[in-house]
Amino acid sequence: MDSSALITLAGGGALSLLALAPGPVCTVQEVYEETVEAGLARGFPDAVEISHYFRDQRVSIRSPRRDERVEGVSRADSRVLLLAEELGAADLLVNDRTLLGKAVERGLPARFTLEFVVDLSDAGRLSRKRRDALIENFVARGRYSREFVAAVLLGR
Repeated sequence: MDSSALITLAGGGALSLLALAPGPVCTVQEVYEETVEAGLARGFPDAVEISHYFRDQRVSIRSPRRDERVEGVSRADSRVLLLAEELGAADLLVNDRTLLGKAVERGLPARFTLEFVVDLSDAGRLSRKRRDALIENFVARGRYSREFVAAVLLGR
């Protein structure tokens, strides 16, 4: 899971949806540093909620065995990709088009957080009312444009 996916869910009050993920929720140390340490230092309230998920091991920190740089993405995103490959991730949640593209190139099952929420609703694991409220929150907070949301919903 990348930083922006965690931040998007936290901002929507939807971190609890991670319990519905298809496998354990893992990420790398850099994501913790970006979402919790830097977030707390900047006074972002979402960082407190995210920190609880790490503290309670609902999101665990793992390190990939390899330490190589994936061209075109940051070191943190490179490590997220490497970890997902090594763990055989069932799902990689991202909110970055470049990272999504790199994941797909590498054969990883990756999707945007919005798609995760819509898929949960489609599977009957999240009410349509809650889905719609989350989508409105994502748009209001600038995480997604209305056009992007429409494209995702039409693609179903």
